[in-house]
Amino acid sequence: MFKSEEIAPGVRLHFLPTDKYKTVTYRVYVQTALGQAPAFTALLPMVLSRGSSRFPTMQAIAVQLAELYGARFGCDVAKIGERHCMDFYFEMVSPAYVRDGSELLYQGMATLLDLLLNPRKGANGFCSEYVEQEKANLENRIKGLIDDKRSYAQQRFLENMFQGEPFATYKYGTSDEVKTATPESLWQHYEAVIAQSPIDVFIVGEVDSAAIATSWERAIAEVRNGYSGLPPVHMQISQKEVRQVRETGDLQQGILFMGYRTPVTYSSADYHKLLVYTGVLGGFPHSKLFTNVRERASLAYYVWSRVDATKGFLVINAGINPEDYDEAVQIITEQVDELNRGAVTSLELEKTKRGLVSAFLTMQDNAMAVVDRGMMELVNETERDIPETLDGIEAITIEDLVEQGAALKLDTIYFLEGQPIT
Repeated sequence: MFKSEEIAPGVRLHFLPTDKYKTVTYRVYVQTALGQAPAFTALLPMVLSRGSSRFPTMQAIAVQLAELYGARFGCDVAKIGERHCMDFYFEMVSPAYVRDGSELLYQGMATLLDLLLNPRKGANGFCSEYVEQEKANLENRIKGLIDDKRSYAQQRFLENMFQGEPFATYKYGTSDEVKTATPESLWQHYEAVIAQSPIDVFIVGEVDSAAIATSWERAIAEVRNGYSGLPPVHMQISQKEVRQVRETGDLQQGILFMGYRTPVTYSSADYHKLLVYTGVLGGFPHSKLFTNVRERASLAYYVWSRVDATKGFLVINAGINPEDYDEAVQIITEQVDELNRGAVTSLELEKTKRGLVSAFLTMQDNAMAVVDRGMMELVNETERDIPETLDGIEAITIEDLVEQGAALKLDTIYFLEGQPIT
């Protein structure tokens, strides 16, 4: 479990002291409300990674990382429920494995702070060259989404299922919004976000937590100017009838998404029930969807289900031939109905529990995965340690799965219908 400390209003450090890993991992999340200037928020990590006051070029950054025994730095944006987060990571060798390790750890932290809080500036904001180059890169990424058919179909599914909700927003924003960014306007957005948004810093490894807290507190004090909390999460919009959307794309197969609303989220007492329900339905090779839709009926190239426990929905995704659409939807629906009636064998339930337990235990071997879990708990304001989670999974019964099925409501069926490429 992380030990948390607030070093300024809205700025928290989360420490996990451990000698389990041979590295020290920093992960910094800067939270904004999803849907508010998403392209500007997406641009910021890209521009920040180009250069800082001490390391003004990518080459200078690379040299510094090499001097830190091959440290790694990267950044992106992430959607966590209706939070749009700038996500920065910095990983370096643990001080226990090198000479003058404490000094090296300090240098690494100072490097990260400089990259985040002291960007390279131009005349009236960010370096104009970097902004224009990263605008072009981001526009290409947004326009290129259509070339990744599965990702494109998933985004179109989300846009349809969550019409009118912030969650429909693509994490990189729109090309039109990117075009409006200037070095000056992007700098203003940066200053506002860094000064007032929630910032969470996760540190995993053998570190002097008191010294790190002091350094971060001093650095943050220079850029914070008040604290503005984020708006409450948008309530789910009830759909009286199932929304069905079919679109055509240049691909030979078809990509199907079926989305179900659920009142159960990560913070709910029934979270473990929903987790096991999703696993029995389509989380593993032994699951109902894989066994009956792909193996027995031969209707899918792939099929799976997963749950977004922060937003509160379950999604089924399958790759199918367009001519098999009706039959595939029918058989998928039948599998959901069977599960909801309790048509689950003790072996199916046991295999699912074993698979989930293994996944959670494996997660503990990866510092980045540990931080991901910590951030999800923070956003959902709910902490669960691994033993509690494993006990919760083990306690699930078939009756619990029936209960979860009764709470699910099919909301949207989206199908990107393929056609022969001409």
